[in-house]
Amino acid sequence: QWDFETIRTVDPWGTEVGRSFRGGLRRWNMTVQWWLAAYVHRRGPRQYPLLRNAWTMLASAYWHGLHGGQHLAFLSVPLWLAAEAAAEAALGGYFGVPLERLGGWRGSLLRGTQWFLKMRAFEYLSMGFVLRGAADTLRFWASVHFCLHLLPL
Repeated sequence: QWDFETIRTVDPWGTEVGRSFRGGLRRWNMTVQWWLAAYVHRRGPRQYPLLRNAWTMLASAYWHGLHGGQHLAFLSVPLWLAAEAAAEAALGGYFGVPLERLGGWRGSLLRGTQWFLKMRAFEYLSMGFVLRGAADTLRFWASVHFCLHLLPL
């Protein structure tokens, strides 16, 4: 009745090597991701994806505990999701094909850049989990001039 997929919580390969921010999130803490998608995200307003993602991340932040830094990190995720979707749509429109099907050096360079930015965003946002406190997290982000909040804007 039960197999490893029932309890597998992390896909390290997909989290580390996958190029997209959204994909990296989906492959981390997968059992909780499934629950959040089924019971929170799908009940949010479809016409407002930013609000829907923010609502889901707020529920996830609450699930993880009452730590201000974690809440700040989770509530920064919708910004990255929106920026990634907008960039992929713009690049797809410019090149006439979705980013994952764009060939040649341009496709490799753009997908590599997307992976690089995803990893930097994960590192940056993870400081909310490491430091836990809102003041400490904001102090760290200020020390790097909120660069990975400004970039997706």
